[in-house]
Amino acid sequence: MQPVIFAILAAVTFGLWTVFHKLAAPYINHILGAIIVSFTAVIFGSFFLVPEMKAGKLLTSPKGIIYLVLAGLCAFLIDYFALKAYAKGLPITIGGPLIIGGSLAIAVVIGFALGDAITLPKIIALLLLITGATILAVYA
Repeated sequence: MQPVIFAILAAVTFGLWTVFHKLAAPYINHILGAIIVSFTAVIFGSFFLVPEMKAGKLLTSPKGIIYLVLAGLCAFLIDYFALKAYAKGLPITIGGPLIIGGSLAIAVVIGFALGDAITLPKIIALLLLITGATILAVYA
């Protein structure tokens, strides 16, 4: 399967993540909500991990673990801040694009810093992302 398929599936899942956060936000403490999301990921992830363990396909290094712990910290904060924003009444039509679009812009900029090729289409896409997020944040 092509790698881009996994990216598309991740994008669909991220969009659904946003919707479920918006729906849950008024009904739960934001810290508890973030913990529940993380705990659910651990339980669900275990179903994927067990077959990998049986096949002996666990490749780990301390460097990878450090980066994933940092990603886990970020995941908790994403959940917490998204739930807090939606609980305070932020519409999903603004929050979703800001959270997802903003994360895309940050990923592109960091990708450039890490050595990804800087091309005109990427710069135009980055400017469009930043422009769209700004319009939503300021004028919507």
